Amino acid sequence: MTAMLRMTLLFSLMGGSAAIILTALGGSTLQPAIFALGFLFLKAVLPGPGQAQKFQLAAQDLSFLAIFILYGVAGAFILPNIFAGKIDVTPLRPIPNGYIFAAFPLSFSSQNITSAVYLLATLIAALCGHIASQGEKSEITIARTAATVCGVHALLGLSSVVLAGTAWVSVLKFFRNGFYAQLDQTFDGFVRMNGIWPEPAVFAAYGFAWLVFTTELWLRNVEPKWTGRGAALLAIALLISTSTTAYIGLSAYGLIIALRMLFFPGSVSMRKALVLISGGMVGLAAVLAILAFSPEAASSFADFVSKFTVDKASSASALQRGFWARQGIEAFWATGGLGVGPGSFRSSSIVTAVIGSTGLIGCAAIIVHLIRVFKPHYRSSYLRVDNTRQATGVAASWAAIVMLIPATFSAASPDPGFIWGFFCGFALALRRTPTNTMNR
Repeated sequence: MTAMLRMTLLFSLMGGSAAIILTALGGSTLQPAIFALGFLFLKAVLPGPGQAQKFQLAAQDLSFLAIFILYGVAGAFILPNIFAGKIDVTPLRPIPNGYIFAAFPLSFSSQNITSAVYLLATLIAALCGHIASQGEKSEITIARTAATVCGVHALLGLSSVVLAGTAWVSVLKFFRNGFYAQLDQTFDGFVRMNGIWPEPAVFAAYGFAWLVFTTELWLRNVEPKWTGRGAALLAIALLISTSTTAYIGLSAYGLIIALRMLFFPGSVSMRKALVLISGGMVGLAAVLAILAFSPEAASSFADFVSKFTVDKASSASALQRGFWARQGIEAFWATGGLGVGPGSFRSSSIVTAVIGSTGLIGCAAIIVHLIRVFKPHYRSSYLRVDNTRQATGVAASWAAIVMLIPATFSAASPDPGFIWGFFCGFALALRRTPTNTMNR
């Protein structure tokens, strides 16, 4: 099953691709990884030695996630019909050339169906990740696959910038066949990095999740040659991506590592701490040296970074995102805490998306699930452990939590995504070892 898991994770690289385009649902897209996930799930539930016990353990560990998602799926079909017309909301699918504060009476749409499907995919990914992780030496496969994903994602992103304007662009566009708003953003000669993803923000969010996972693996000496190189290459790509999502994530994660080193001495070895610090200083020095030798390039680059990062705070886009985020709170109160169902409105934060879509029940369930995934009361969550399986599980726990930071400022729907589901499954399964009781 680990081979099929590896295939599904590698297929997740094609985030702008479509395995199936559902024209009957307004052109909704199913990504190749979602298609592969179906086969992985069939493999997970096929009868075999110990399969029933593995499924039972997975169902037990993921019970609160199941509550969150099943309530969301049911709500996607029921709640928009119950509260139809009660409030005005912005549809989940963007309105081309529309008024930035455009809103329409709440109603059931094809996006409710699509959102329900993707929520189910998240639950299935968590189940499959949990079951696959129970296999022998699964942590090695997971770590090496994560490093491979990081390397490929980084190289595709870098190539979209370095080889812009060449025939290679046509190759990248071949994979970007999904029914999304496929954006090529350029400014004053600079090309923004998006690889084979629809836009720079989602490219950065996906990459950041894997960066956190592989960095945590490297810090815990899990396949360090693989994970260290993969994390380093992806970190370089994200640093020059000019994506606000990437910079928010990297800044927050850097602060988290610094706080862990401060409050939990020994959580990061001195050698690796020096590697992190020196790597950051060398990168900064290299950028400053390049810009110093070309004042015109420095000025253009400063304008470019400012336009796509700092200036966004006072732009029409920022006002629009603030309006979208507030919709979740309004939906929560308008429905008495029940929510309006996933897919009913567009948000700009996963927090308000969950609040407005799944209400009090969904919020309570996802909070309990996150606590079970991270295990804040375990010492192993902060300090290094010698057990490779548990170390991989702890790395997945951190990835599942930290990857939500960019989503807090950018996610349109309450679905954390199937990659998040995999990380949750990895964390809960791999930390289910006899050494658990020794590292609390």
